[in-house]
Amino acid sequence: MRHTKILATLGPSSEAAEQIESLIASGVDAVRLNFSHGTSQWHETAYQRVRNAAKQAGRAIAVVQDLQGPKIRLGEIEGNGIELLTGASLVITTHPIRGSLERIPTTYSNLPNEISNGNRILIDDGRIQLVVEKVEGTEIHCRVLVGGVLSSRKGIHVPGARSNTPTLSEKDKADAHIGLSLGVDFMALSFVRGVEDVENLREWMKHKGKTIPIISKIETSQAIEHLDEIVSASDGVMVARGDLGVEVSLEMIPFYQKKIIQRANSAGKIVITATQMLESMMTNPSPTRAEVTDIANSILDGTDAIMLSGETAIGRFPVETVKQMASIAETTEMTLYPFDRTNHYNRTNEAPDFAAAAARLIGQASRELSPKAVVVFTRTGHTANLISAERTRTPIFAFTPEASTYRRMALLWGVVPREIRELHSPQKMVAEVTRHLLSDDLVKKEDTILYLLGSNTSPGGTNMIRIARVGDVAEELEQCETY
Repeated sequence: MRHTKILATLGPSSEAAEQIESLIASGVDAVRLNFSHGTSQWHETAYQRVRNAAKQAGRAIAVVQDLQGPKIRLGEIEGNGIELLTGASLVITTHPIRGSLERIPTTYSNLPNEISNGNRILIDDGRIQLVVEKVEGTEIHCRVLVGGVLSSRKGIHVPGARSNTPTLSEKDKADAHIGLSLGVDFMALSFVRGVEDVENLREWMKHKGKTIPIISKIETSQAIEHLDEIVSASDGVMVARGDLGVEVSLEMIPFYQKKIIQRANSAGKIVITATQMLESMMTNPSPTRAEVTDIANSILDGTDAIMLSGETAIGRFPVETVKQMASIAETTEMTLYPFDRTNHYNRTNEAPDFAAAAARLIGQASRELSPKAVVVFTRTGHTANLISAERTRTPIFAFTPEASTYRRMALLWGVVPREIRELHSPQKMVAEVTRHLLSDDLVKKEDTILYLLGSNTSPGGTNMIRIARVGDVAEELEQCETY
């Protein structure tokens, strides 16, 4: 069983119901709705198609809403684009003009106030590079360091500049309202700079009467500076290598990737690695050797999930790309993954945490006994997340009566979410699950199972571990039914 989860972005190449069904059949565990593109109607339709496809497949599929954030962009450029020559002069203006070889517009009116002489300006993920020579009012006078073809609406980055624009824009609030109304499972916050950005979004959601887990995208130099605090305040983080790669030197990306993953693992938080994982498969049916190695290394670093962006959104081979990614992950786990290592995640409070202690014991028992399955009962998903952090070789079957928890657990490393009816005693829980695993041919009577459950079904009630052979449990069930 593959432990690492796959998150795929929907777009024109994958929006049809049949395509979504194929993506799920090929191994997708969660889908990303990128609100930087598309209309609210498009996202609503895509969301419903995902829910329908998941129900048809009988699988938990998480939906991640990715907010655009305060990304600085160019305005409109003449024709199909203009070719900037290296060494040429160029003015960036905040006036709403159509861009030409002499002057190009930006939609961000405050950019001249946040930039200084000598700053580099990177456009289109760094494909075009400028240097600021002077700033006069609303005009930024630049020289082209690296030229290329420039088209409308491309993103602008100024490494090291401190932007004053709010991380949660008015567009983001409107989009987040749509996401909450639809029932998305996670909300990804773009261009996080500090803890206050995460707290502002969570407080905004509370005012709307509903809160869902927040995934902070680490893609700014400020986020790197405040990484520990952001990880602590978030429910998960994303190594967003695209925008991070134009904020810091490219040579530092491997270091920051490992650092972000390590911090998330230590905190017991979800971590997603994203951007250009199978970029070549946007136009080719097979990946490069470097891409295969990149995916394998991110898995070995400890990522919970690996993400596809343009590969599935606008690429020519979305289904083939998912199949390739699943195959790489399975092979990496089978041949290289260090399942025997123990993840000593940090405790965040001094109060006794029965579930955390039990999860550590489950991890140790799993490494010593090599059981066929770990079974956990959870209402919020917290206990399943704790066991996931132990990185056991054994699959973790997480049973819950809560539909939202069922879907969210799809993004947890090594966790197989299962729905179960409400039960009110440990004996009934064990009986129901054992019947389920036997009927689905997931275990045999000679197999060993580790059960983690609670003496009651309330949140935080996990406090019991049972180690049993399936046949012994089955005999107990028969005796109970006889009497």
